[in-house]
Amino acid sequence: MSSNDISRDELLLLLSSMGVVLAKDNKLPTEELNRRFGMALNTAQELSDVVDKTPINLASLPRWTSQKTLFDATKRGSLTEALVGYMSQPKKGYLSPKEEIFKEMRQSVLLMAHVCDVGLRDICFLTEGDELGIFVRIMDVLRIKDGVPLYYFVYRELVPTPDTPMDALIDGIGVDRTLIKTGISDLERRTLLRLFRKNTKKLDPKIIAMERDAQGKETGHHPSFVLPLCPIAMRNLGKLTNNPGCEVCGKKNTSRCMQCMSVVYCSKQCQKEHWQTHKETCKSIKGGTWHSITVQEPDMGPPELNSIVNRLESMHNPQTAGISPSNNGIPPDVHGGKVFLAKFQVSLTYDNYGILAPDMLVYDRTRSFRFFWKRRSNPRLFAEAQKMMGSKLKFYRWVRRTGDYQFDLCIDRAPREDPLW
Repeated sequence: MSSNDISRDELLLLLSSMGVVLAKDNKLPTEELNRRFGMALNTAQELSDVVDKTPINLASLPRWTSQKTLFDATKRGSLTEALVGYMSQPKKGYLSPKEEIFKEMRQSVLLMAHVCDVGLRDICFLTEGDELGIFVRIMDVLRIKDGVPLYYFVYRELVPTPDTPMDALIDGIGVDRTLIKTGISDLERRTLLRLFRKNTKKLDPKIIAMERDAQGKETGHHPSFVLPLCPIAMRNLGKLTNNPGCEVCGKKNTSRCMQCMSVVYCSKQCQKEHWQTHKETCKSIKGGTWHSITVQEPDMGPPELNSIVNRLESMHNPQTAGISPSNNGIPPDVHGGKVFLAKFQVSLTYDNYGILAPDMLVYDRTRSFRFFWKRRSNPRLFAEAQKMMGSKLKFYRWVRRTGDYQFDLCIDRAPREDPLW
């Protein structure tokens, strides 16, 4: 295993730190986990939203000229993060737990923004004891779509030897007089390298060739770029957590749990291995009463006047932080026919604490859909659901998608604990 490789367990931790939580006992191939991690890195940079096409021709992008500081232009965060000062906490560097690697990476990109704001360009990311590191020289900051800054830089791995210690290695690069040094964990080092290499492949090959000619083939410098990193939007998490096959290994399913019929497996062995994870859900659903409900898309009026803000979404872009008045077409069933938890929520704007509410908002953890369940579609069942909610005006229930706008709802079985979304 190379010193830059990321193990399977580390991939699961990295994905979890980005909000992509997979079952600990899953048997998804490492290749598939690497693929999902690559998708997560793209999504965290919002590449599909701000990059029209690849390879990226840097010469076609204007330089950053906004009066807004790069630090402010690069900041990303949710309402919850802002309330607790999550991103304002000091970077923990090589002392950071693996569960916070994505946060540390976001802070490293913010450091790049700050370095540019104060007129510097050279950064050394160093692991504990200066054992390994990455040298970054920011060459330019360009403005990409929607006023998003793109940091174009060259980087070099720093691997000292007995003959060439870290200080000598850095001096040999010819760094600027003012060099910013910051500590990072070894996992963050490997993850940053993964991100940099991945982004290099998105650059126009002509740019890569020109940079290598300018730097010299023997310098070890590689061109790359990075965009601001933000929490992965709930609407994208479904694609990263979706597992339409066996609950454990992802292979084609052949049977369901006979107790609750909510999960599928490819073999008895996978079912046995998954039992410790599944048993609480199984007990929650077993013997429940299922009802068919019909929902419809939101009808909220002009988006500039109405919005439902998700406290876990990044707030830098109002278009992605709120729920639009339409699903923009029938959303696919990212759950693949499996049972999952959905949240039913009555609006607080109605009289008598929602007692006369004509509808409930329905959505899943990843916001892969958002629908309204209308009282008039099934008045008796709607009233029963409201009674179960009580003063909370919301509840979580197991559902299964059965059609474009149809769900089976297990109304009398609640999860053991309400999730935090």
